[in-house]
Amino acid sequence: MTTFPTARTKAIVVGLLAIVISTVLVSRIMAQSEWDPTVFIGFGEESLKTRAYGEERLSDIQFRPHQGHDGKFFFIQANDPLVVDSAVHAENLDRPLYRSQRMLYPFLAGLGGLLAPEQIVWSLVIVNLIAMGIGSWAVALLAVRMGGSQWWGLAFVLNLGFVSELSIDGAGIVSAALAFLAVLVLLEDRLPAAVALLALAALSREAMLIAAAGSAFWLWRTSRTKDAVAVFLGPIIAVILWAVYLRWQISFESGVNQVQELGLPFAGFFGAFGNWAGDPVDLTVGISMMALMALFTRRVFASSHLVGWTFLGFVPLGILFTDQVWGSWFDISRAIAPVLTAYVLLLFPGGTTEGTRLLTTRTSVRS
Repeated sequence: MTTFPTARTKAIVVGLLAIVISTVLVSRIMAQSEWDPTVFIGFGEESLKTRAYGEERLSDIQFRPHQGHDGKFFFIQANDPLVVDSAVHAENLDRPLYRSQRMLYPFLAGLGGLLAPEQIVWSLVIVNLIAMGIGSWAVALLAVRMGGSQWWGLAFVLNLGFVSELSIDGAGIVSAALAFLAVLVLLEDRLPAAVALLALAALSREAMLIAAAGSAFWLWRTSRTKDAVAVFLGPIIAVILWAVYLRWQISFESGVNQVQELGLPFAGFFGAFGNWAGDPVDLTVGISMMALMALFTRRVFASSHLVGWTFLGFVPLGILFTDQVWGSWFDISRAIAPVLTAYVLLLFPGGTTEGTRLLTTRTSVRS
């Protein structure tokens, strides 16, 4: 039987392999774009405002069709991650408050605002490569803990949603890596580290407050009420404090609805069928994602494991997404990416046995 210290050593190999795999994927994209890293930023040919911003700061840019992708906004944020000069930088975001709330990834990529634009182009990619390694390392250790091989840690780096995020300098890889790492340290009873990691995850993608709420619920079920309160409130306080700071720094109104991705339950899924017409990939992935959410929900209730409850909230969130998200396999796979990896972990025997054991042990100790 593999001991946990030995598993940690083997998990490092998995993490390093994940970085290698990610680097190969990045290299393949760059090879098709004359080895220009700006292709990952996703400046759109028709996004005139952000296009002008990029052209002022970069000597050469690879443009994407139409409006481009989210990386262009993280590039803008990385040039001013603390929103010191919002009139120059944040003003170029389509939804300044919404975008600026996701601060951790651009903060890391911009080294707090110290790097020049030409350097940020590379650092955005590098941060995600490192996050792929950390996330795969954490998932590898979780897999061993739950009765699987450490090689299942590759379920992180090979996750379709995270691969998509990698291709457009998205923040989802960083946020998910921190969340899976938080699950690991919480199972090891390292509460302060878990709270900090969940707070950082939420500051990278606000939807990770779901992970904090799910983890807190699991702790409450195990009669660890004080721990549950800390895990729930810590990330919320961090997000609120940053939101207050943003409203102090951003003194202008964009006149645009800051949240456009949420609507009535299932409306986005059924509305997306019109977009899927004639595109078998979008149709197949869309239906598969909805089926996966149903299977994941069933597995979570059967397992009682922390990793399931942590990410269960992405299911109701997915049901509320509009057709803006559901309309493309690329977007919906990114939006619920943590579910894909968490579901793999719950398939191991320990996904049920350890969850039940921990729940029973914690409850009996405190009764």
